[in-house]
Amino acid sequence: MGWLRDTFPKQRNDSTEVKRIRYAWAYILEMIGGYFMSDLSRNLVHLGWLLKLVDFRAAGKFSWGSAVLATLYREMCGATLPNKAKIGGCLSLLQLWAQFRF
Repeated sequence: MGWLRDTFPKQRNDSTEVKRIRYAWAYILEMIGGYFMSDLSRNLVHLGWLLKLVDFRAAGKFSWGSAVLATLYREMCGATLPNKAKIGGCLSLLQLWAQFRF
């Protein structure tokens, strides 16, 4: 994730369209890997998500919310193991659910 931030700094107003598209890909990938579907270190992103971003029109038709929820459920199941100390996934979604529920 740090590599993404270093390689794709904030865009200026005079940037080309290609640079803006690349910056958008990097920003969306950072959001996916750093917030929505993060791993335990919160510093890595699975490159499979990059393949989903190749076509922006097709990416808009995916059920991203279901993928985020499935990732959170998988991480919660893994957190029940006795030797596991960390959890990944969108923990703010879990916090919002708990706040609403209680």
